[in-house]
Amino acid sequence: MFGKGRKTGFEKVTRTLRRSRARTEILMYLYTYYPQASHPVEIAKNTGIAPTNVLRGLIGISRFDTSNSLLYQGFVEKLDNGDATFYRLSERGKSLMESMH
Repeated sequence: MFGKGRKTGFEKVTRTLRRSRARTEILMYLYTYYPQASHPVEIAKNTGIAPTNVLRGLIGISRFDTSNSLLYQGFVEKLDNGDATFYRLSERGKSLMESMH
């Protein structure tokens, strides 16, 4: 997936993850929970990351740049279930996590 033509994209992703422990922990949690979706509060509870920082990592609010968010980069998917929103690791996110192991 991250062959020669995608090297720049892969380098950007790894740099983004190195700069954010929250995004890295969220991805690792969602990878262990895959293919199930998880609510941000549940992610926070299981990772020890504050709920607001989970949201920042997932969707890029406040000091987190939206273009670095896991949702924007396509590593997670947003699933709306009535009035609740859940997030799940996408196929791209799964491939990334498997390539890092």
